[in-house]
Parts: sequence; structure tokens; C-alpha cells
Amino acid sequence: MMDLGLKGKVALVTGGSKGIGFAIATALAEQGCALRLVARDLASLEEAQRALQKEFPVEVLIHSANLSIPGSTDAVAQAFPETDILINSAGAVARGGLLDLDPNGFREGFEGKVMSSMMLSRALYPHMVAKKYGVIINIIGIAGEKLNPNSIGTSVANAALIAFTKAFGAQSVDHGVRVLGISPGLIHTPRTDNLLHPKTDVDRQAYAKVMANLPYGRMGQPKEVADLAVFFASDAAKYISGDVLSVDAGTRFRA
Repeated sequence: MMDLGLKGKVALVTGGSKGIGFAIATALAEQGCALRLVARDLASLEEAQRALQKEFPVEVLIHSANLSIPGSTDAVAQAFPETDILINSAGAVARGGLLDLDPNGFREGFEGKVMSSMMLSRALYPHMVAKKYGVIINIIGIAGEKLNPNSIGTSVANAALIAFTKAFGAQSVDHGVRVLGISPGLIHTPRTDNLLHPKTDVDRQAYAKVMANLPYGRMGQPKEVADLAVFFASDAAKYISGDVLSVDAGTRFRA
């Protein structure tokens, strides 16, 4: 394992109990970071905490919060003002075209993904500025670049996060804080696991179509996103801020 100089840093990971968030937390723990995990489900957080503490000699603190509720980010920031590295990995927006969109569901998803990332960054930013050090990494999604009319809420939310990352990251670097984004493509997580186990002919046909167009004939792995996040968090990426990198092996450019 390459030492990237992150030992002793404090990393706060939202959505940190499962999927990509948990993979990033694991990779940061491997580098010696103390962890602060935030998610909605307390039982999942406790399970993640036990697993990480069993494998790594690092401090793991947890905080249960529904980040789609306005103001919830303030409580998280107050609990963990010592944060050096913020990974915004929480939230999702439902698929569907404009006429399929549930306005209330979209607002909740937008709050949980976009507003929580912006407001938690806003709450922790002064603490980072005070010590002239900090890294904020937003986990976004390729729908923000490859706009999809059949998933218009996701496209709008992800595009907003891309804009936030680029605009904020251009300014924050003047105060020693870097802001970056990662846009995963189709990654094998509990959320996408149903694609690997289709139960109907329709699902099987849809799965075959999706898989036929994926590079390497597979989904990406959470660790492949996590490894990039660790690099971005380290001083090896010190001259990178305000940028968003997609992790999809070029899928967004394929017909």
C-alpha cells in the first residue's frame, strides 16, 4: 500500500455505511484516517463501525441523520468540526421523465443529495479555512454530464453538483481548501445488485442490453471509486481543485 500522507487526518463520509461511501471510508481507514460516518440508518452505521474497527486501528465515530431535512447538516458540522476531509456521498434522486416526476420526492432527493452537500460544505468550510487545510469531495454521477431525459431529476441534481464543485473549487483553493468531484458510472453496489439477478424476462433483457455496452463487460467496483477519492484527498493531487472526474471507463461516450 502506498503511503499518501493521510495518517491522522479526520475524514467525514456521508452515506458512509454502505456502497461507495463505505468503500471510500474503508480506503481512508487503510491510509490511517480517523473516520466520522453519517447515514440515515443507525443499525447500518453501527454495523459499518464494527467492521471498520475490527479491521483498522483507527477511531470511527458515527452520527445518524436524515440529510434531506433542512438544517440537519448544521448538527453534523457541530458534531465534527475537526473534519479535514469531507466526502459528500449521501442521497439519490428517483428516475423518471418530467411527467413521471413526483415533485415532493424530487425536492426531498434534491435536499438529500445537492443541498446537503452544499450546506455541509458551507458549515465546515470556515473550520478548514482557519487551519488553511481541507479537502471536499462530492460523489456525483455521470447523469450530470450525460443528460438523460428518462432520469431528468437525477440529471438536474447531478448537473447542479458539478456546477457547485467547479465554482466553489475555483475559489476555495485560495484558502488552502480543495473541492473536487467524482462522477461514478454504473457501480456494483446494493442499489444496483438487482441488475445482476434479474427475476423476469423483461429484467433479463434490460440487463443484457446494459451489460453488452459496458467496458470490460462489467460494472465498476466501489473500490475503483474509492481509490480515486483517496488520491484526490492526498497531497499527490494538491494542484487539483474545481475539477470533476468520471469513473465509468468511457461508458458515457458509447452509443
